[in-house]
Amino acid sequence: MSEPSEDFPHSHKSDGTEVTPFDFLIEDELRNSISSLFPEHGILGEEREPWNPEAVFKWILDPIDGTFGFTKGVPLFGTLIGFLEKNEPKYGFLRMPMIANSWISGNGTLALMDGKPIVTKPHFSWKRSLVLTTDQQTIENSPIAKFWEKAIASGGTARTWGDCFGYYMLCAGKAELMADTGLKPYDIMPLIPILRGAGLEVHQVGCSDYTNVLACKPGVFEQLK
Repeated sequence: MSEPSEDFPHSHKSDGTEVTPFDFLIEDELRNSISSLFPEHGILGEEREPWNPEAVFKWILDPIDGTFGFTKGVPLFGTLIGFLEKNEPKYGFLRMPMIANSWISGNGTLALMDGKPIVTKPHFSWKRSLVLTTDQQTIENSPIAKFWEKAIASGGTARTWGDCFGYYMLCAGKAELMADTGLKPYDIMPLIPILRGAGLEVHQVGCSDYTNVLACKPGVFEQLK
């Protein structure tokens, strides 16, 4: 029997999370494109030092959201690009290169999936509904735990199809909620205008900086209180 294949080459950052050569390559390409078109804008990227962080207009980049899964060959990773005005998220873009190279974007009032407007599907029933998170063990020890547990007790089926793919599934109308905790600005800021533009709700739980988020169809959060 052959030995299992090794993970994709990667190293670890000071916080213990993985980073690959592609993270740096993608972020550098994005930074170069932005700075050539908008030299006065700031750039906040996950893998490089901030550029002009006090600027009114800033771009926020996560070159590979879901790097851990990427190193394992899991195709549910994506690239996140956000635009901030006075630190408020105004525009977001997500591309899923291994999910038919699909993309979603939004500006807080409108969201598109592969160029077509997203129309949020209403919440009808918890029976056979899909509830998502990135890491169930982390959720269980977070302020979101009670909402997550009630969704499952109400009949929701839990899956850890998380990172940006969970939000993609929510925008596609295939999930009722996406619960996340321990988020960094790069993980969530680009997604907020997309979610709101799609008519979805974004609730901060026990925070004011989007560290803990429950994104869901309208009316779901009220049922979980």
